[in-house]
Amino acid sequence: MRILVAGATSVPGIPLLRELNARGHDVIGMTSQPAKTAQIEQQGAKPVVADVFDAAQIDAVVADIEPEVVVSLLTTLPKRGPMRVKDFEPARELWSRGAPNLVVAAQRAGVRRVVAESVIFAYGYPSTGPAIMDESDPYPGPPPPGGAEMLAALRGMEQTVLASGEHSDTEGIVLRYGVFYGPGVPHDELFVRLAKWWALPAMTGNGMVPWIHIDDVATAFRFFLNAEDQLRTEALKAIHRQLNDSGRLVCNIHMNSTSPVGVACRLINWLLGRTIRNTLSTARFEELLTSSGFIAETVIPYGYLPRPGRLLPGLCEALILPVEKASNALGFPGRLAQHFLVVARKR
Repeated sequence: MRILVAGATSVPGIPLLRELNARGHDVIGMTSQPAKTAQIEQQGAKPVVADVFDAAQIDAVVADIEPEVVVSLLTTLPKRGPMRVKDFEPARELWSRGAPNLVVAAQRAGVRRVVAESVIFAYGYPSTGPAIMDESDPYPGPPPPGGAEMLAALRGMEQTVLASGEHSDTEGIVLRYGVFYGPGVPHDELFVRLAKWWALPAMTGNGMVPWIHIDDVATAFRFFLNAEDQLRTEALKAIHRQLNDSGRLVCNIHMNSTSPVGVACRLINWLLGRTIRNTLSTARFEELLTSSGFIAETVIPYGYLPRPGRLLPGLCEALILPVEKASNALGFPGRLAQHFLVVARKR
């Protein structure tokens, strides 16, 4: 898979380049600084220099590279971490101007998916809130004093990415991270020094700050890009542990490997010598569910009309409903559908 990583020399960018390259992907790392191209090459990726604030340049670069997936790591914070609202200013510019340029360029180039890094500050700064939250929960808190523009830019970036699929063929995913730690994380080294010097500030109150190891950041991005069976199984088992006994797991699987488009996708990848992981059959997914402690209760195939990317979008939209009704009425086999929904329960 050809993957363009914007912000490739950032703290999460370097381990992500290394991980994607190790998995056999064709990785292009983008930076705005020519002096940093060597860092990208050292991780086995191809460097490209471009300025995300230059919309025309980004359009041309993405169109020329023709990536299947774009990863946006367009966040920059001081090495010691953001201590004051003004420390977010460079990141605010990236969120409000750079990231939208990248998303639009991806849409125009017909990129299949954009995966963007976000951060826990998007939740705001509430005095109370639920113990567990994820990217689908509403924003609960207000901005910090003087931080309204910063928070609006971060949340605006998230919504730009998430809404991408509503008006284009480019799906948008946001991964909202906690505070990084691990090798190569600057403030991690600072905290270690403070602890050794007995100078680490004491934390008060009932709040909790989520931390994430830098290697887990790379794994999370890779999972959403093109997950291997082992990673899929690990994710399903983690959901199994958290799901109530009476609960249900609902999965929406895109690119059924037995559909006409799925078969074509597998054939093209095979001819190009690529590892084929971006399709999944209902039978294989049921096997994954079973091995993870689930039983599939219902499988609902849908999407019998092949949609050729960005070609003829108006005609495709007009034909979807009648083709879907006709396919169901005529009893077309589910293996021909491009997508399927699965409802599963715990065994």
